[in-house]
Amino acid sequence: METHVQTAERPSISRAIESDLEGYLDAIAGATGIFREAVDAYLHTGPDGGCWRQARSIAEHMRTLDDMQQRLETGVRPQSTLGDLVAEMIDPLTGVGRLLKDMKRQVTGFAIESGFSGPGRCVPGYLVEGMQELADDVCAAVDALIESYRPSMLWWEQPSSVAETQGVAWYESQADRLSMQLLKKIFGDETLELKMQLSLAQLVEEIDRVADQAESIDKALRASRAVALPTAGSRDSH
Repeated sequence: METHVQTAERPSISRAIESDLEGYLDAIAGATGIFREAVDAYLHTGPDGGCWRQARSIAEHMRTLDDMQQRLETGVRPQSTLGDLVAEMIDPLTGVGRLLKDMKRQVTGFAIESGFSGPGRCVPGYLVEGMQELADDVCAAVDALIESYRPSMLWWEQPSSVAETQGVAWYESQADRLSMQLLKKIFGDETLELKMQLSLAQLVEEIDRVADQAESIDKALRASRAVALPTAGSRDSH
């Protein structure tokens, strides 16, 4: 009986805003795509490449996300069921917002000399594949984080056991493993000057930190869910 009531109530609670929330999450995931493009462009073209395009793109994307969030927050009455659901969605996403701002800073750093760019800062060919793999795992960690925010998971379902095995933490551990391998290669290459080794190590650590941030946000989200679940269960029983 409780399951029947929960299933019957879901459309009236969620359908009015679920589409907007899904679109918002899709747009956040789009920023991850821009980040991946920027890393790839930098690895293949170096400081003289077209990273300015990605820098402009992610700046515009962030403005779009700000507009979408504002529409979500102002589109429902604060003291209402929908208002509460939107607040549950938006408030934890402030951490994701900080993560995206850091990604924007990094993408801009690929395009300007005071960032990762500058004379002689090309990535050696033998590191490119590993760097790409690192970026892939980092972006997969962020993508897994975004998927965990989908309304159908956040409001009505328990976290999946699959998410535990190949979720944010799994991809973050893969990124850590790859970053350590890359750092060993960099500092083990005696043909590189110390200044170049340090700049390459900075690049590896900056990319890897995105996955670290994603895992931190994921842990906070899971803790928030654990606190909220008993309340949700008692609400469903009525």
